[in-house]
Amino acid sequence: MAAQDTPAQVGAAGVKFTDQQQRYIDAPLDRHVYLRACPGSGKTEVVAAKVCRIIQEWNHHPSGIALLTFLNSATDELQSRVYKYLREPLSLPHYISTFDSFVLTHLLSSIASEITGFQGRDGDFRIRIIDKSADIYHTRIKICGRTVSACRYNYDKGSKRYVFSTNDRKWDNEANLAQQDEADQKALLATKKRLWAAGFATYGDIDILALVGMQKEKFKDYFARIARRFPLVIVDECQDLSAEQLLIVKRLSLLGVKFHFVGDLNQSIYGFRKSNPANVRRRMEELGFEEYVLNENWRSGQAIVDVCSNILQSDRVVGNPRIASVKPRVVEYQNCPSEVLPAIRGMSLIHDKVVVVARGHATLQRLRTGRAFEGIELLALACMNLKGGRLTDIAQCLETFGKWLAARLELQVTKAGPYCPMNFESKLAWRVFLHDSLQFLVEHGVGDGNQTWSDWARAAKNALGKLPDQTFVPVEVGEHLVGLRGIKLRARAGQGKTLISERLAGVRDVAAQRDCVRFETIHGVKGETHDVTVVVSSQRPGVHQSHWKDWLRDRTSEAARFAYVASSRPKHVLIWAVKKLKAEDRLVLEGLGFELS
Repeated sequence: MAAQDTPAQVGAAGVKFTDQQQRYIDAPLDRHVYLRACPGSGKTEVVAAKVCRIIQEWNHHPSGIALLTFLNSATDELQSRVYKYLREPLSLPHYISTFDSFVLTHLLSSIASEITGFQGRDGDFRIRIIDKSADIYHTRIKICGRTVSACRYNYDKGSKRYVFSTNDRKWDNEANLAQQDEADQKALLATKKRLWAAGFATYGDIDILALVGMQKEKFKDYFARIARRFPLVIVDECQDLSAEQLLIVKRLSLLGVKFHFVGDLNQSIYGFRKSNPANVRRRMEELGFEEYVLNENWRSGQAIVDVCSNILQSDRVVGNPRIASVKPRVVEYQNCPSEVLPAIRGMSLIHDKVVVVARGHATLQRLRTGRAFEGIELLALACMNLKGGRLTDIAQCLETFGKWLAARLELQVTKAGPYCPMNFESKLAWRVFLHDSLQFLVEHGVGDGNQTWSDWARAAKNALGKLPDQTFVPVEVGEHLVGLRGIKLRARAGQGKTLISERLAGVRDVAAQRDCVRFETIHGVKGETHDVTVVVSSQRPGVHQSHWKDWLRDRTSEAARFAYVASSRPKHVLIWAVKKLKAEDRLVLEGLGFELS
């Protein structure tokens, strides 16, 4: 939010702005601008105020501005902030969405069939976005010993090669390091074209298709009209732009579009989406962006802000003088991160919003219960959590159950849903189906933890076998559920006579504690503010860049930015949970600004 504690100008909604913030609000619209905003600088509020001023003074109808970000949740937040200033929703001719939706809706949809050769379905020429896990349209030659689905790779403009993401990490690493000759690239492109001609694409394909269109002379006037339609585009979280998106920016700028980039290159943590802060910096230098700076952090006390600066060895940022400067702490565990939870709860008693942050979901599961779950345990866990009736658990239950169904039945699913079959149009109806199905399983004893795994497996098998015949199952889904009839479920070796409650011990206790302690991934907390943030290091270095030594080894790496983003979330207390330290390691963390017991 905007700073509330310093002398400043007052905006239209009665919000006070610092001189730095007001300087950007007054920034010109006829040139490229970069607002470099540190964590807690109030950038979202400032962008909303900027948009409000632009709209109130706008006299270029029917043209409008586009306000773009990268997550639906971020779009919702910006819409809410803009509404506060305008007292009404943002409306035509102006536009707010994700960057992906902007490219699909405004740059590609009208010309997609001409680019892809898609002949339409019953007069419907829309391109359907499917999940990258879909296993359709394989290459006709083998790549590193196997054929590959067109959904599981994308062309990378940065490296000028295809990059694979099949969820088989060993094979992906091998294929992504292997030489790609001309024959390989032709085969991969041909497979993509077959996918596109059938009316399908992944989100990773959309930018490439838009760029193909922008290269064609026949669409020159079409894109010129788009440039006149949106003469100004504001991109929030600009550090997440991929190489393809940066090329789209360049080509639109050549048509006269001015861009305002807002963000912090140090918070670029979406390498898996091919974002690279160095590429963003080069594009801004090439196009002559003017830089404005917000380097006052109104979220955190000075000691936390100093540690964040030390992680990246970056310029010093000013913390909020009205928040007590409490030195960040390090707590140590011997074998499992869950060992530190009692100490963390004790240190956080006076605070309401306590969030435990880890790099991956496996670590979060261990934090919740001291162990990780897999296979049929995930189905049992989803049913048990739904039976608990907590609203905060339902979304995770649906996602877990959707993922389990998709894997077990080998469904081809879309990006959204979650894990919604490609032929099912309504994502809301799919979520209702998942909820009704889980409720059905619970009513038939599959959510009861006071039974052995053998008894549970029999109950689950019987209930799942009856699921396809239930009246709440949509017709489009029923055909996919045939595989549930006669499904075989087995307990883990040696666990058949063990009570489910023994294996899943702690689930109910943890659910009861979630009012004060929440568990989340680093990507899940980006943009949030907490009272207390606990950043959990893995047990050893080199495991998915999730150990504290990985964070400090190269201060320009994505691993360092992970630590920076997570550690910049709290107002009052920052804690790092690490495996038992050696004497020399303690000195390193003390030098970073931590207090060790």
